[in-house]
Amino acid sequence: MRLENFAVYGFAMSMAIGCDGASSSSNSSSGGSATGTVAVGGGSATGTVVASGGTAVASGGQSTTSSGGTSTAMSTGPLVAATIAVAAESPIPVSPLFFGQNYWSWVPSWGDAVASVETQTKDLNLKFLRAGGANNDKQSPVAFSYTEVDDFVAFARSVGAEPLLQVPLIKNIAGTAATAQDAADLVTYVNITKSYGVKYFSIGNEPDLYGSQNLMPATYDAVAFCGTFTAFAAAMRTVDPSIKIVGPDLSWKYDEWLPSFLQNCGNITDVVAVHRYPRDPTVCTDGGDYGDSVPYRSVLKHLRTLMAAAGQGTKPLAITEANVTWDGDPAKSTLNGSPGTFPAGLWVADNLGVSLEEQLHSVSYWSLSEGWTLGFFNGTAPRPAYHVLKMFSNGFGTQVLTVTGAPTGVSVYAGRDPTNAKSTLFVVNKTTSPLALTVNITGTPRTTPTTLEVMPVSLQMAALPDDGSAVVVTNYAATMTAPQVQ
Repeated sequence: MRLENFAVYGFAMSMAIGCDGASSSSNSSSGGSATGTVAVGGGSATGTVVASGGTAVASGGQSTTSSGGTSTAMSTGPLVAATIAVAAESPIPVSPLFFGQNYWSWVPSWGDAVASVETQTKDLNLKFLRAGGANNDKQSPVAFSYTEVDDFVAFARSVGAEPLLQVPLIKNIAGTAATAQDAADLVTYVNITKSYGVKYFSIGNEPDLYGSQNLMPATYDAVAFCGTFTAFAAAMRTVDPSIKIVGPDLSWKYDEWLPSFLQNCGNITDVVAVHRYPRDPTVCTDGGDYGDSVPYRSVLKHLRTLMAAAGQGTKPLAITEANVTWDGDPAKSTLNGSPGTFPAGLWVADNLGVSLEEQLHSVSYWSLSEGWTLGFFNGTAPRPAYHVLKMFSNGFGTQVLTVTGAPTGVSVYAGRDPTNAKSTLFVVNKTTSPLALTVNITGTPRTTPTTLEVMPVSLQMAALPDDGSAVVVTNYAATMTAPQVQ
């Protein structure tokens, strides 16, 4: 595995490739070839990792297994009291397609894991579901045939999500070099022959890795990709002018590829999309997971800067693949912050909260269910990341509120549901101390301060009705098999 370290605006930033490169494992995520960095949001990549913001989580404290259970006792620190302000005067709308996921693993010979979680996926209240990745691009180990397309669209409609369908750029279903005509044929099949009404399509997967993966010549660059992207998009829109194109789905070479792509292809791209896997599997500690929110926010702001500089600043921005690491090989998922652990679930909480505050079009995690630990299901058993996503997707509401005053080591995100006249707080306590949090909310009929008692190393969802009635609290900690209503 080759690692390339690079710096972005003054500090090491970890933007690793997606989990959908080549893999020899029959139960892998859509792959595992990796190029990226090992930096941990300004903390240390070895030993005890310090969360960005300064709160250290002792390496001798809580340790969780890959299934999310607790393997050692957690020493509890002293009670911390804090007061936060929540302002509802200028709410930000939540994108109607915000909550997303990736449809994987569908390969029949690997057990078609995703088919077994359709019923439980309905409970996630997903709004966006992507069928893509290196397997769909290379037709490996088997082709993503029209039958598989049918299954995907049916699954997406069943769970209530808008489908995002990737057309292959490397190989077509027959296994030969993919062409613009192949892309047009796929649009014809889904929207003309089958009348599925699929609105969102992407073209290829992580083109910034094509050269290093020997899928294209080593000289392949953003200009070459844009030429192909333009031809494919034109052919697809000839079939159905109403479709929306998502791209370029970069793995991590944002600075190298995105400016050129946006300058040349920005006008034909409806949603700008990249992938983000911040950490090497060898450094997936709990403190590193907890410290990623600060560098992640910086990444999003930097992407917006690149978009604005290319004249595409008003376009929606999406993350179409994300997880704590690109490599969910079970043999490597042995650390207390590895995919599948409770700390990795809290990483999802911070990732969702920052993404909501930064007004992303959508965030689609990799993936629903697979043999590797990246799946939000382990077979059909929900992992912590599933429970966290479910809490947010079902409880956040349609508006984002402003929160200030959160203490060190604690993140607080606030949503609002005007229809049901309530605001909801999501408190991510990444410290080993219990928290007494006083909440002062303005801009809603609820004026009396509320005090929340938050467990150490936990996620709490607190719904505050406008009429001043009792707060409904749901707690989720590593000692729990699932969130519990207080």
